[in-house]
Amino acid sequence: MVESGWWSNYSNNASERCQWPGISCNTARSITKIDISDAPNIEVGDRFGKLNFSSFPNLVLLDLSDRQLGGKIPHQIGNLSALKHLDLSHCGLSGELPPSLGNLTQLEYLDISYNYNINGSIPAQLGNLVNLVSLNLSWTSLSGSIPPFLGLLTNLRHLLLDRNQFDDGNNTIPQNLWNLRGLETLSLSGCGIVGPIPSALGQLLNLKYLLLGGNKINGSIPSAVGFLSNLTYFDVYDNRLFGSIPFSLYQLTNLETLYLDGNQLEGSIPQNIEKLMNIKVLSITNNSFTGHIPLALCRLTKLESIYLDKNQISGSIPSCIGKLFNLRILYLDSNLFEGLIPEEIGNLANLTSLSLSQNKLSGSIPEEIGRLFHLSNLNLSFNQLSGSVPILSATKLRIIDAGNNCNKISPDPFEGNSRLSPYMCPSPVTNKANSSTILYYLKIFLPIAIFFAFSILGYFLFSRFKLKNNRVGAQPTKNGDLCSIWNYDGKIAYEDIVAATEDFDFRYCI
Repeated sequence: MVESGWWSNYSNNASERCQWPGISCNTARSITKIDISDAPNIEVGDRFGKLNFSSFPNLVLLDLSDRQLGGKIPHQIGNLSALKHLDLSHCGLSGELPPSLGNLTQLEYLDISYNYNINGSIPAQLGNLVNLVSLNLSWTSLSGSIPPFLGLLTNLRHLLLDRNQFDDGNNTIPQNLWNLRGLETLSLSGCGIVGPIPSALGQLLNLKYLLLGGNKINGSIPSAVGFLSNLTYFDVYDNRLFGSIPFSLYQLTNLETLYLDGNQLEGSIPQNIEKLMNIKVLSITNNSFTGHIPLALCRLTKLESIYLDKNQISGSIPSCIGKLFNLRILYLDSNLFEGLIPEEIGNLANLTSLSLSQNKLSGSIPEEIGRLFHLSNLNLSFNQLSGSVPILSATKLRIIDAGNNCNKISPDPFEGNSRLSPYMCPSPVTNKANSSTILYYLKIFLPIAIFFAFSILGYFLFSRFKLKNNRVGAQPTKNGDLCSIWNYDGKIAYEDIVAATEDFDFRYCI
């Protein structure tokens, strides 16, 4: 069976080529689909550019994804007039997008993502693809700006332009993009977008996934976001948003993932957060949120990940957090929490990562933490904890940091726990040299090293003094103290060192 030769042997009879891997034919034995995305033995290489595209008048699907094609997309691809599905993602392509793509007016699915060397601007001819349902040009090197003509593709359901270089200094979201009323996915992360989020966003009533992270978006989160009742994924991380979270956002009862990290948001987490009954991931890291953790948070029983770190949240950690039985990750570090670590955390049987460092927590570490079998990362450093570390033999713990607490924690967390490795967490005031792990090893080995050093020095001085006494009658006495280094010449000093160390025996190595 031919596995790669069919690219250059199209002239073979129809009955044979319809049997080749990745080929589908209609009843007239005309090729309708070429899909080699799951055929690892087929290597296309530069044959893609040499393919006679006009020989496939009935081709409706061409999927060459994850094949290292290299080179440019040939302009002859525009001859595939019946094509509805084109996937050239992860193919190592380069150069500009050919304007001839605009001839594929039947196209419904176009994916050229993860071709990092595709450059230039999006050709205006793509505005002819009025039947497009899904357009994915993410993770390429396209430049210029997001073209307004994309707002004319009214059949679009999924538009993904992430991680490009659309940064011409005035790259706002085109206003007519909000006319795509059927849009379900809008992903514009890392596109160099500036300016605020328009209130017209609220017109995309079918939107399920909204990703605007890693841009330069400023202003506040518009209250119109509350109209997006179908939204399940909302991501605006690492922007310049300020103000508080609009109360309308808590109307998004279908929301499962919320990323607000790395902005300048403020205010407190309100009680009506409990309306987000389907939330699984809540991340508001690195903002300026204040207040306490509301008890309503404990009613969100589908939560799997909570990231509240690097804020100014205060008060105690509510014991009801132990009711979030699906929780796997809990990050509350770098806040102003005080009081005891609630023993109810021991009820979180699925917990894998727990970080409470850089707070004002006091008291002892609850022994219930030792029952968290799946726990692999634990960071309690930079608090005011005291007492003993609970038995951790029942856990999968691999990384622990309980150092830099004002009160001594004993026993040392590494004693008798050979499975553990220290997690070095830099302090905002001191560096990693202040880690309790380093101090632990210094307190053992430093006295030993000092003892050996002084033993050798004492032996050396005693031997030299004895040698001087033996020679005092035969040689003139040198000026100065017999124990002063100024009384030794290099030859004698060297000979004495050799003798004292028994010809540099390994036993005297420090």
